[in-house]
Amino acid sequence: MQEQEQVTIIIEKYNQDFLWKEKAESFFVYDNLTGDTVFEGATKLPLTEEYELIEATLAYWLACLTDIRHQIAGEWQVHLDDIDAVWRNQQWQMPT
Repeated sequence: MQEQEQVTIIIEKYNQDFLWKEKAESFFVYDNLTGDTVFEGATKLPLTEEYELIEATLAYWLACLTDIRHQIAGEWQVHLDDIDAVWRNQQWQMPT
């Protein structure tokens, strides 16, 4: 199976299994890539005061991006607004 097909399967699975669809957006992949970019997408965290929900949603999408990164090699940039996630222990994490 090709890299892009694997990535599509991963994203579809995470979007389908996403528990907080009514409070946040699922993952969206951009079509109009520029330069050397081979993958680009986004999601939105829930607009809520519930810290646990924000934290759970962030962890969920970082797991999705971890699974995708295992399929797509290269230089990655993952961030939440102006805070860059870090690649540590073979997974995306927010800095501590």
